[in-house]
Amino acid sequence: MLTNKRTLNLFTDIKNEGAYNLMKTQLYEWHSKNGDMINFAGFQMPVMYSSIKQEHLAVRNSAGLFDVSHMGRMWIKGNHSEKFLNLLVPRDLNKTAVGKASYTFMLNEQGGFRDDLVFERIDSDVWLLIWNAGNLAKIRDWMIVLKTMVEQFTDLNLTFEDISDSSAMFALQGPKAQEIVEASLPNENKPPRPWNILQTKIDDIDLVISGTGYTGEAGYEIIVLNTSSENPSNAEKIWNLILRTGKPYGLLPCGLGARNSLRLEAGLALYGNDIDEFKNPIEAGLFFPPFVHMDKPYFIGKNKLITLNQEKNMVRVGFQALKKGPSPRPDVKLFKDDKEIGYTTSGGFSPLLNIGIGMGYVPVELKDDGNIIEFEVRGKYHKAKIVKFPLFDSTKYGSKRKQ
Repeated sequence: MLTNKRTLNLFTDIKNEGAYNLMKTQLYEWHSKNGDMINFAGFQMPVMYSSIKQEHLAVRNSAGLFDVSHMGRMWIKGNHSEKFLNLLVPRDLNKTAVGKASYTFMLNEQGGFRDDLVFERIDSDVWLLIWNAGNLAKIRDWMIVLKTMVEQFTDLNLTFEDISDSSAMFALQGPKAQEIVEASLPNENKPPRPWNILQTKIDDIDLVISGTGYTGEAGYEIIVLNTSSENPSNAEKIWNLILRTGKPYGLLPCGLGARNSLRLEAGLALYGNDIDEFKNPIEAGLFFPPFVHMDKPYFIGKNKLITLNQEKNMVRVGFQALKKGPSPRPDVKLFKDDKEIGYTTSGGFSPLLNIGIGMGYVPVELKDDGNIIEFEVRGKYHKAKIVKFPLFDSTKYGSKRKQ
């Protein structure tokens, strides 16, 4: 039977969940005054300020600013840190030079995703790890357990410092993001190139800026150090500075609703929906360099991936509805010629394409562009075609646009 092994409701109304149980970012007061708040991964977060469509299109056409401080952040320092981290991920971190950032993931022993994450190499033995809010405790605890085990048998001497609560993180995304960062930074600084890192200060506030993001657009993720929910002034200053600087460029503050629709258009996987402990990089379409280096001597999950690569039968794809109507949702069934073939893991309405779009898993033989499938909504079938990621025209939108 073709079923997805997880069910995740992306956004939960905090009135139903109980706001008193939820964590807050440094900008909670600003968000609560200006946005519609929801529960996401145990945090009170803004789902939108104006509308998801308006915020989505601002990012595609100009720029948007997101608070992503709910994500995990950890300093990893010490001799042999590269060797230790290389045990945990399939990417060869030896190829990540100082001043560079790398997307990768941690796998379990069965080759499934523990999480997907970013490593920023600040110095030869200094790394900054960024991971998903829904896995805050899981990844932190897993790292500590492995460190303790390895230290019993080696001269490894590492220190971990979880700064998730003592720093903030903002994502500035869109074709105008570079101009906004240039106008915000001191004159001697230039915005980092994609997957590069800049350490700088604004008004004595320490920042780590990387050329990374989660929307399919060019942009930056800005970590504000030394700020907390109890003392949020540094985070508030940088947030307000970027909003003021970006206003003439059409910058809008954006919530999690637009973040989700943007990443779906771009074909970027969401942990807990599109990838999880039961999915592997082969099925997810991430089994290739630089994400996976099978020539590494060892990483957790490597032996299982060798076996799985010989057994692949399902693969992650994107699809677009052929007609206007109901949009696909997570966990709806997919059909071909009246036969159930798979299921969606993400879905919704595309403000850019003005049509329903989705992401899910289908048999390998159906993965090619243009194949017609159907998704089910309330007992009715709706035709869709499989489309290569990203789902938008990459010559007009996204980080590789030609215009």
